[in-house]
Amino acid sequence: MKSPLVYLTLTKLKNQLIGVVKSPAKLAYGVFLIAIFALSAFSGKSMEVEELRNPQELTAILTIFYTFMFLMVFSTGSASNTPMFTLSDVTLLFPAPLSSNKILSYGLARQLGLSLVLGFFILFQYSWMNSLYGVTYGGLLLIIIGYALCLFFAQLAAMAVYTRTSGKENASKTIRYCLIGVVVLYVAWAAFTCRNDLITLANGGSYEPLLASGSAFLSTLPGILFPVSGWSAGLVSAIAAGNWPLVGLFAGLLIVLFGVLLGLILTCKNNYYEDVLQTAETAQSAITAQKEGQLNEVVPKNVRVGKSGLGKGWGASAIYYKHRVENRRSGVLLISNMSLLFCVIILVFSFFMREEGIVPVFAFATYMQLFSVALGRFNRELIKPYIYLIPEPPLKKLLYALKESLLTDAMEALVLFVIVGLVMGASPVEIVFCVLARISFALLFTAGNVLVERVFGMVSSKALIFLFYFLALLLMAVPGIVLAVVLSVVVPVFTVAVALAGMAAVNVVIGVLVLWLCRNLLQYAELNNK
Repeated sequence: MKSPLVYLTLTKLKNQLIGVVKSPAKLAYGVFLIAIFALSAFSGKSMEVEELRNPQELTAILTIFYTFMFLMVFSTGSASNTPMFTLSDVTLLFPAPLSSNKILSYGLARQLGLSLVLGFFILFQYSWMNSLYGVTYGGLLLIIIGYALCLFFAQLAAMAVYTRTSGKENASKTIRYCLIGVVVLYVAWAAFTCRNDLITLANGGSYEPLLASGSAFLSTLPGILFPVSGWSAGLVSAIAAGNWPLVGLFAGLLIVLFGVLLGLILTCKNNYYEDVLQTAETAQSAITAQKEGQLNEVVPKNVRVGKSGLGKGWGASAIYYKHRVENRRSGVLLISNMSLLFCVIILVFSFFMREEGIVPVFAFATYMQLFSVALGRFNRELIKPYIYLIPEPPLKKLLYALKESLLTDAMEALVLFVIVGLVMGASPVEIVFCVLARISFALLFTAGNVLVERVFGMVSSKALIFLFYFLALLLMAVPGIVLAVVLSVVVPVFTVAVALAGMAAVNVVIGVLVLWLCRNLLQYAELNNK
């Protein structure tokens, strides 16, 4: 007889596939993603380089990326318990005549599947990884599996900590701080070991000796002892290199860790059923609110209220000061956690692209920026009735609704490219125009977001809206990119600066024009089907 949990899993997968086939919006979105990946794969094959870069660079990038993702997922999950079960799972499975071990195994298998899905965006990095490091399709799959393993173990570790410290907030915080402390000590240990090469790099020397010494450090006992992220990256690299003894070592470490974490969860005596139920209810409320367009219905648990009231602002300007208060209460000072993640990825990428110039780094940063702007708060404002009731011109309300995000993007651009410029040894002129071009793309992408909401606001499918968003941004970015390419060929002096300046000017003109054409967006809620 087939296990009820296996039947449940297969039925869910079947229904999801049927839903995609029967929904034109989801089907179109899926075809669009496949087309983008095919384009990325084709461009990767068409790009030829004289010599592939050192694969140790990619291993170092993966280790840093895996570590950052592990820490972020673990810190969030151990604090609030990531929803391993849906509300229907808690309602139907927990009272069912099934052992807790089987239910937990189902939840863990489901989380591993979600981790694989979350790694889907790595597929779109195939182009540059293939052209620079010779990564094949099989290697790309290994990288995704390593990413999924890292996220899975982060969620599993968070679950273990949560079940053991349920109702003990101080204990949970202590464990998270200890983990961060271990990472800091490990980084300090690695820096001390490679101190001579770091000094050489700081004095303008090559990074190759530092890369070699860092790789040697990771291949010794200290490196092997670095948990989860180091093991995942080492496993991926060992399989790609055919080093089967190391494959067995890293796989064995992960298996042992899995057994330890699973044992901690299964032997826990704390009754965390009510906490899991509360988490599932909160997650379900968020999903329901999102489907209904009420994105602000679920309030985060950890909000620092502080002083109440805006303190400043009158009329349309109150929207801007409201955004500042929301940032302060959610703990966001300059940039969000997602933007911070993107900045870290860009900085790591710039370190390994020092010899290639700042243009590839800027292109990669713009590519990442496209996703960060898509996650802005402007869309959430459209569902709130008060923004339409403010007795101010709609254009003025629109500009104040965008002001906070544009200022944040400008600050992010300044900090990011000053650091990138120093790392790459770029000239002050190039740094300035990189900052200006970055800000111009923030304006352009924000205007594209407004355009999609103005034209396609009546469309209920979020997947279709996202598809329109990407298509609109690609079309709006083409004129500036074409002008930059032409200027880089025609102008022999300050080529990079002139190309970036021309592209920034075109982006600003297009962005301002789009905002002007969409100036009546906040006139009536009916325009957006709100």
